[in-house]
Amino acid sequence: MNDRFRVLQRQPRRISITLSYFVHESLLSRSEEEGRSVSNLCAFLLEDALRDQQRDGQREGQQPLPVMTHSNGPMGNGRIKTHSF
Repeated sequence: MNDRFRVLQRQPRRISITLSYFVHESLLSRSEEEGRSVSNLCAFLLEDALRDQQRDGQREGQQPLPVMTHSNGPMGNGRIKTHSF
């Protein structure tokens, strides 16, 4: 597998989801408070939940999966970081 293909595999992916009105309003309010986009907040919340799940899995002997994080918050630089937890 060549290096260019490996880099393309690690690019962030876009998904579409349907949310209730109240969930969307809560996310919108929190994203404004934190100075980030709704999309970035959702990515952060999902990654945080996956990290928690993986930590629990590590306690049970499972292998950790890499998780992509985005630094687009108020102090972020927009770079993507890969972490294994």
